[in-house]
Amino acid sequence: MFGKFNIFGYLLILPQLSYQVLLESQSSDYYTAAVVEYSSIYIKNDAESTLIKNAEAFVNYIEQASKQNADIIVFPEYALTSIFMPPNANPFIWSTIVPSSLEGYIPCIESRITGIQEAVKRISCAARDNRIYVVINLIEKQFNKKNGTWHYHNTNIVFDRTGKIIARYRKTNLYLEGNLESPVPSDLVTFDTDFGVKFGVIICFDMLFKEPALNLTRIEGVSNIVYSTAWLSSVPFLIAAQYQYGWAYAENVNLLAAGYNKPEFSFLGSGIYSGRNGILNTTMSSNPKNRLLISRLPKTPRKTKSISKWLKIEKKMKTMERKTIHEETFDLHNKPVTEDIDSILISHDNITWFNSVLLNDSMTRNICYNDFCCDFVIRTKIVDPSTYYRAVVYKGIRQFDVVVDANVRHCAVIQCSNESLASCYSINTSETTFSTLSVTARFDDYQDIQVLPSSLNSSLLPFEQWSFDEQTFGKQTKVIITLNKPTRNILTFGLYARIFSEDIKH
Repeated sequence: MFGKFNIFGYLLILPQLSYQVLLESQSSDYYTAAVVEYSSIYIKNDAESTLIKNAEAFVNYIEQASKQNADIIVFPEYALTSIFMPPNANPFIWSTIVPSSLEGYIPCIESRITGIQEAVKRISCAARDNRIYVVINLIEKQFNKKNGTWHYHNTNIVFDRTGKIIARYRKTNLYLEGNLESPVPSDLVTFDTDFGVKFGVIICFDMLFKEPALNLTRIEGVSNIVYSTAWLSSVPFLIAAQYQYGWAYAENVNLLAAGYNKPEFSFLGSGIYSGRNGILNTTMSSNPKNRLLISRLPKTPRKTKSISKWLKIEKKMKTMERKTIHEETFDLHNKPVTEDIDSILISHDNITWFNSVLLNDSMTRNICYNDFCCDFVIRTKIVDPSTYYRAVVYKGIRQFDVVVDANVRHCAVIQCSNESLASCYSINTSETTFSTLSVTARFDDYQDIQVLPSSLNSSLLPFEQWSFDEQTFGKQTKVIITLNKPTRNILTFGLYARIFSEDIKH
C-alpha cells in the first residue's frame, strides 16, 4: 500500500515538474541548441536498413542532447538516406509519406496514416521520450490524385516534444538532385516552440538565394533559423562554416547549421552562430566525422558583444596543415575546379577572372572591376616568404554547374602560393601578419541584395577579430570590414555580395 501510494504521488508530481520546467524555459532569455555533424551509414541496395541504421544513430544523439538540456536538435541534409543513394534508384523505397503539420500527427503512437517509414516513427518516439524538438531531413513522397503520379521532395520535418510533426518544409532551390522537385508555389515555413522562439526552416542551397531564406528574415522577421545542409565547400568564399557565419552575421540571426560529413567528397561544416554576437560553436574537421555541437543562445540576437559575458562559448578551432598535391586546372566558365588537400577535397573558383593587385608591405589603393570599385588599406608587420597575398575585385557570374548563373561581387584579400593570380586558392598556415586591413565597397539598393562579411583562416574556419560597418547615403550604402587586431594565417578577408535580381536560373 505504501509503495502504491508513492507511485501515485510521483505521477501527480510529474505534470507539476513538467509545467515548472516549461515556465522556466519560457521566462528565460536563452535556449540550448544542438546540431549534429554526421557521416551517414549506407547499406548497399537496402533502403530500409540504411534508413533504420541512421535513425538508430539519430536516437543516440537525441538522447545525448537531451541529457545536456538541449531544447532542439538539428540533423544534416541527406543524413537518413546518405548521399550514396543511387541516382537511378527507385525513389519510392527511399522515401516516406510526411503528414502536414495541420494533421497534428504523432508517428510514434498513431497509425491512421500509412506509408510512413519506420525510421520516422523511431525518431518521433525519441523526440517524445526525450522531450526535445527534433529537425530531420528526408526524401518525401507525395501522391497527386489528379494525375495518379508520385512526386518527390527534399524535405525537412520538425517534431515537437511530444513527437508530433509540427512543420514540413520542401526545399526550394535544388542542386542536381535527380528526380526531386521543388514545391509550387515555394514553401515559406516557420514553427513556434514552447520556449518562446519562432524558427524558420531552410535547406542547403537555399542559403544562396532570396527565396525563401531572406523572405524569412526580412519579411517574416524570423531571427532563428534551422538549417540542414550537405554543402560543397570551395575557396576563397564558399567554405561551409565561412558562409554560414557570414550569412548569420549579415542577417543578424541565430543559425543552427547541421552539416553532412564526407570530406573526401567536399561535404563538411557545421556550426551554431548568434548573428552579430558571433560564433558559438563550429567545426570544419575531417576527424571525427560525427560530432555533437551544443551551445546556449539568446532567443533574440543582440547587436553588441556584451552577450559573451554570460554565454558559454565553445569553439573548436583545431589547426590542420594542408598541402596541395597536384597542379591547378581551370575551365572557361568560372566553375569550381577541385584540389585534393589531405583528406578534404576542396574546390575553388576560377580566380583568374578577378582583377587583382599583388600585395607588398603596405598598400592604399582603389581597385575596380568595370564599374564596381573597392578600397583597400593594408599594412603588414611580418611577411612570410612562403605565402603571397592579392587584393581581388570581381563583378559578374559565379556559375553553379547547370543550375544557376549567380550574380556576385567580391572585394577581398586572398592567399596565394606564388606571385601568380592563378595560385590564389592556397590553404596554408602563414606567418604574414596584417597589422592593418580594411576593405570598403559601395552598393546600390542595399535592401534588395545581401552583403556578407567573409573571413577564413588556415583551419578552414571563419575568424571574428574584425568590425563591420554599414553607412547609407540615399540609395547607396558603403560597407567596411576592418581588422581589429594584428592577425596571421588569413586565407580570405573581405566582402561577398549576392545580387539576386541578376541571377539566371536554368
